[in-house]
Amino acid sequence: MTPTTTGATATDIEFHYDVGNDFYALWLDETLSYSAALWDGIEDDGSQPDVLAQAQRAKLRHHLDQSALPPGGRLLDVGCGWGGLLALACEVGRAGAATGLTLSRAQLAHVHSLQLPGVQARLEDWRSHVPESPYDAIVSIEAFEAFAGPGLTPAERVRTYADFFSACHSWLVPGGTLSLQTIAFDAGVDADGPVGAFFASDVFPASALPRLAEITAACDAHFSVTAIKSEPRDYIRTLRAWSARLRAERDHAQQAVGADTYQRYRLYLKACEVLFLRGEVTLYRVSMRRRTGPLRLPV
Repeated sequence: MTPTTTGATATDIEFHYDVGNDFYALWLDETLSYSAALWDGIEDDGSQPDVLAQAQRAKLRHHLDQSALPPGGRLLDVGCGWGGLLALACEVGRAGAATGLTLSRAQLAHVHSLQLPGVQARLEDWRSHVPESPYDAIVSIEAFEAFAGPGLTPAERVRTYADFFSACHSWLVPGGTLSLQTIAFDAGVDADGPVGAFFASDVFPASALPRLAEITAACDAHFSVTAIKSEPRDYIRTLRAWSARLRAERDHAQQAVGADTYQRYRLYLKACEVLFLRGEVTLYRVSMRRRTGPLRLPV
């Protein structure tokens, strides 16, 4: 395995996300949110599309609320997917202008098809991003896992993540906020073990899950952490909802992508559920506020 500090490339992202928008639409909700929903107060199992959509919108609203985006403010969504957060920000009037970054051409085409007012979607790595003017808030939902590749030492991962937080600091107005959601290791496993190998080979190529200590160490010089929650149950319920919906659409899914790809996704969703149930991985939602200037921390 060759270490990479650059994480997933466009080719790696497209391996997973460009299987086909029609395929994902069969088992995701109507917002095409492909990340853990927020299930507070929702008792249904999520197999019904309106219930899953309700939980996904609750997650998107949570990140908008945590970002403290002022009405008419400027929003950046790093890893915007199919544009669910961008669409909600426009719908509720929270964003006067919004930019979404993705490395998936299929996702980019979908966001463009929504014709969202004031929204600019770019096929662009965050490392190449140069904003037209500072943002009031940044949201990144489950893109962080792709920022550092496998084969790195913890110190190398921290330096790579620190580059991201440094970039976010430079893009934000004073007092600006960052709302982050990421899957992370939570037990005695790491990116070079069998769990990490599963994610890197069968799920998300050239990606490696972080640990909480790496996230906090990497952001400390640039951001103050204002809230953090570990919510693995949210992912377990989301994965079960996706699995149920994918099983129900088996015939259509196999017609769309073939039997082998359908079966690979069934296995991947179930395997991920098991990892969360065992406590080997968890889900973090982290809120941060931009420091006035980077701290000079002891090495």
